[in-house]
Amino acid sequence: MRKFRFSLTFAILASLSCLLIFTWLLLSLISFKTSEKDLLAQKNEEGRLLLSAFLHLLPENLSSGVDPAAHRFATRLAAERFFQGILVLDRNGKELYRVADSRKADARLRQTLDTGAETASLSETGRLLSRYAAIRGGDKVVGAARLTLSLAPEYERLSRTRTIFLSYFFLDFLLLLVFGSYLLSRCIVLPIRQLLAVTGKIADGDLSSKVPVPGNQEIAELAESFNGMLVALRKKKDEVDEHIQSLERINDELQIARQETIRSEKMASVGLLAAGTAHEIGTPLAAIIGYAGILRDEVRDDPEKSDYLTRIEAEAGRIDRIIRGLLDYARPSRRDWEDVDVREVLRSTIDMLESHGVFKNTTLSFSAEEPIPLLKADRQELSQVFTNLFINARDAMPESGNLAVRVTVDGANHPDEISRQEKMVRGRRRDDFRGAFFSSLHPRDNQHYLRVDVSDTGMGIEPENLEKIFDPFFTTKEPGRGTGLGLAVTARIVDSLGGRITVESSRESGTTFTVWLPVPEII
Repeated sequence: MRKFRFSLTFAILASLSCLLIFTWLLLSLISFKTSEKDLLAQKNEEGRLLLSAFLHLLPENLSSGVDPAAHRFATRLAAERFFQGILVLDRNGKELYRVADSRKADARLRQTLDTGAETASLSETGRLLSRYAAIRGGDKVVGAARLTLSLAPEYERLSRTRTIFLSYFFLDFLLLLVFGSYLLSRCIVLPIRQLLAVTGKIADGDLSSKVPVPGNQEIAELAESFNGMLVALRKKKDEVDEHIQSLERINDELQIARQETIRSEKMASVGLLAAGTAHEIGTPLAAIIGYAGILRDEVRDDPEKSDYLTRIEAEAGRIDRIIRGLLDYARPSRRDWEDVDVREVLRSTIDMLESHGVFKNTTLSFSAEEPIPLLKADRQELSQVFTNLFINARDAMPESGNLAVRVTVDGANHPDEISRQEKMVRGRRRDDFRGAFFSSLHPRDNQHYLRVDVSDTGMGIEPENLEKIFDPFFTTKEPGRGTGLGLAVTARIVDSLGGRITVESSRESGTTFTVWLPVPEII
């Protein structure tokens, strides 16, 4: 799937937009903070003047009350939207006069009585401004007054200014996008698209195209450099084409020779190893197993020595299994074949393994098409094939699972739970899974095939291991649990019968081994 990428125009405009937005945010922050500070200073000065005018109208002796002129002044202020009240205290902190101020005397007002200093403060919400001033009678402080103003009109002005500023910003932003997109498309994007069009033709094998040289200096230099590269490619293409066919032919021959050499060397090595091992190791190994059996009765009361003896017997048995596997793999196929009913061989093999507890915690199903033709084969070898496949299927389902055995004639297809595109299919030999043994078979030259499917619901086989599972000594099991010869012996027996073995594996649905065996006639 092709990775999604943004266009060059979008990337440049997005970068410029981010830069513009960041610049606007910075400038607006500075501008609004400066305006807010100026408005607060102006409002503070307004509060100072109003409070000073009010104090100027108060009498020198506060004991006689507030002068009517001061009261009229305060009443007129109370009619204004920005006015939030006046509070006057005498020298002892007793309230003398209040207009539109519902708040109690605060600590700053009482502090003004003590210090006589003129101060200002903002409320916790930042919406009220209070001015404090002392009332003097000569050189003495005879009282204090607090004038409170609302900052709501100022913040409304700031909000309107912000809205206007934002509207202009969006207008400029849209103009930048429109004109910027047009200029970028004309100066940069269009020449690059022309370059891409020529590269597409080159990918199709057409080296006769040339890139036009429009645009600014850098784009023109790029186009000229690209055209020079095309000239050099055309010169080299003819030279390369002359060698491709000969190299491909030589490579194919080398691959075929290498595969045949590796296979021959493996067979020869295993044959020599099997014969030598059976002769040199078989006799002393049998003696070790025999002596271990004799010693078992003598150390029965010693748990530690008995455990050592058990391990000796297990490892010796493992060596014996390896030797037998090597002999089975290297042993020439016998030609004393007989007519064999595959269903009977499968049932007897299943019964034998069930009696040994191989299929414990495994749900097994068996089905066979009717009628099934007889097969020319060695019964014991055929049983060995199915035994190896059943044990491998059991090992792929250590906890529990389903094992299905199906027998059909001429490779009738079975419905798959998933499509073949999602499966990995491999055969005994190269290209087996691409030919006749992949799909339904049709008799050719009176040759029919018997298909035996052994399917499990286990963990599946890793794709990188499918190419190796029929090789001798290849195993993914833990040491001591497998020799890596089971499937190699199985493939050797199937090959000797003129058949094939293929495997389909998926991590979701498990593994299916399919054995294709030729039968002489259909009943």
